[in-house]
Amino acid sequence: MRSTFNILFYINKQKIRKNGKCPVMCRITVDGKIAQFSIKEEVSPSLWSVEEGRSSGKEKPDKALNQKLETCRNELKKHYHRLIEKESCVTAERLKNAFLGGESQVPMLLAGFKAHNEEYIKSVGITKSRGSYDGYDQAYKALGKFITQKYGLEDIAFDDLQPSFIQDFEFFLKVGLGYAPSTVFNVVMKLKRMVRKAINRGIIRKNPFASFPCSPGDTTRKWLSKTDLDTILNATQKDKDVEYIRLMFIFAAFTGLSFSDLQNLRNKDISTDGKGMVWIRIRRQKTGTQAVVPLLEIPLAIYNKYRNADMNAKAKVFSVPNYSLARIYLEKLRVAIKLDVLKFHMSRHSFSTTVCLSNGIPIETLSRMLGHKNLNTTQIYAKITHQKVEEDMQALEKRLGNKYMLPGTQVKTGTDTNTVNELKQEAI
Repeated sequence: MRSTFNILFYINKQKIRKNGKCPVMCRITVDGKIAQFSIKEEVSPSLWSVEEGRSSGKEKPDKALNQKLETCRNELKKHYHRLIEKESCVTAERLKNAFLGGESQVPMLLAGFKAHNEEYIKSVGITKSRGSYDGYDQAYKALGKFITQKYGLEDIAFDDLQPSFIQDFEFFLKVGLGYAPSTVFNVVMKLKRMVRKAINRGIIRKNPFASFPCSPGDTTRKWLSKTDLDTILNATQKDKDVEYIRLMFIFAAFTGLSFSDLQNLRNKDISTDGKGMVWIRIRRQKTGTQAVVPLLEIPLAIYNKYRNADMNAKAKVFSVPNYSLARIYLEKLRVAIKLDVLKFHMSRHSFSTTVCLSNGIPIETLSRMLGHKNLNTTQIYAKITHQKVEEDMQALEKRLGNKYMLPGTQVKTGTDTNTVNELKQEAI
């Protein structure tokens, strides 16, 4: 049952001030119970309209007073409806306290998002990567643009979020900002994460976006073929900065380290076992899980030649520049060797496909080296390795041998080369 609710503005004539004006008061009535407070304004009794609950004056101060009264009335109504929806029960005193607490007391989406980001950045370089923070920052800024353009507001309350909000936001990301499907997915997921945090903190009771479907779309990773990887291996550059990034890319292509993990690789993360094998054991910046990778001949040679002189356990192994500079140098390398595309993350993907899966490394072993939390993440790489399809079919052919034969034909169950090629084309 909804409560009765009324707002009345009046002047307190018992407290006439020296200038002859009276303080303007607000009285809230909810289910017959009253709460009242001063709105910290004053007016001449002769100009106050009791019937209208406002000043009848025509001067600028009178118009400003009436505007404040209208704003006060609208804000009280908003607080009332929020409390009704959230708690199903409102008292006059509770409504008064909610109003006097100010708008900052109403949990707002962008304010909560900003607070999250400010806390998150403190962990960058420790348990979080800069790239992860940049993703949250991108989502925060996109959300701010959307709220301004769609609603004409600087922020929006968690309580005001409706299912249509996230639908319109996704459309804005796709059409308004022109984001790629994967970027749209990442930004929308961060919005949903903020809402779940609000639920966990008791700010809202229900998830307004619970039924909204969210899919990353095509998760195919871009990777280098063996030919392209060989090209980079043999493409020594005269520019020392471009050459250094080329070597860092090669190191990552044979260890599976992401850019942030390579940038933060420290001496304490590298050790030698009893057999003389050198290993990288590092907690991934992105997930916090441990990646365990042996240094093979090529990355070991780069490590021995280009590691920093400071051997302190906490010192960084390489002097990797920031990501913006690395992208510039990598683009120069791409142009020099005439590749269509070359991004640093392709080194990690190439390690997974060209270096490991295509050479028979079990997917469980690869998952451990990549530091994945879930084997399903690693299996994405197996889906895109056409050479792996051929190898698996050839292995199947050997296992089947002459076990099965179709009567009246010479066709065995073993798969011939043409069949393998057809399967490869289908995979493509």
